[in-house]
Amino acid sequence: MISAVLVQLSEISITSGYGLVVFFLIGLFGGAHCLGMCGPLVATYAERMETQDRWSSALTLYEVRQHTLFNIGRTMSYATIGCVFGAAGALLYGTIGLAGFLRPAQGVVGICIGVAIIIMGLTRLAGYKQGAVEGVVAGTGIGSLFARTYAVISTRVDRWVNSIGIIGLGALHGLLPCMLLYPAFLYAFAQGSPVYGLLSLGALGAGTVPSVFLYGTVIQSVSTRQRQVVHYGLGVLFVGLGYILVAMGFMRFGVMLPLPDIPYYQPISESGAVA
Repeated sequence: MISAVLVQLSEISITSGYGLVVFFLIGLFGGAHCLGMCGPLVATYAERMETQDRWSSALTLYEVRQHTLFNIGRTMSYATIGCVFGAAGALLYGTIGLAGFLRPAQGVVGICIGVAIIIMGLTRLAGYKQGAVEGVVAGTGIGSLFARTYAVISTRVDRWVNSIGIIGLGALHGLLPCMLLYPAFLYAFAQGSPVYGLLSLGALGAGTVPSVFLYGTVIQSVSTRQRQVVHYGLGVLFVGLGYILVAMGFMRFGVMLPLPDIPYYQPISESGAVA
């Protein structure tokens, strides 16, 4: 088991560097989105931190430590959920593979999820209204999960924000509705690799750290215009990721669509190895 994971890690490091960079860029560009959705919570955490030793509103090492721990917890949460989605995809492919329908199943999953990610990207290019999609998702059957997450956060802020428990506070943000994360989770599922899901969502989370950290410690506002520009950039990235999945899906049916001549991670080839 461990050797299989190590082999997969080595293969991913060779073929998926570009993919992980793309996820990091999604997180980096998506930082403004994070501030729009989670900024009020982050600002609340900053206000609740005990900083009696602070003078003239200067930033203290204590605040730097707490915000760093918060972002570590948040990134670990994204990576863990990405791993779960990747494992779910691997389980689906493995089960279907036993029945002899692996290639068409991969094709259908890749095309469907790719189209969904493209649509998410196009909504941003068409003038995404921040919070609109998250509100729809929160109103579905899983809305109660989001509500419980908010309740846990609100009742534990004062206790956790001034201790190492702020890592858990950050981890809970992985369970909040986020249009930035949905396409990434779907992509990890379609790839069918828990290791790739872990690394890709970890890269995305790491990309969001600079903006969220600066917002909590220095900056307290980002203009609506700046966030809209970022949404256009994210739209382009999501459309690109979705197209790769669609193209890989059609490959399973023998239909070859143009793909950029760069290494990309393809978890299961005909030989069961990484292409």
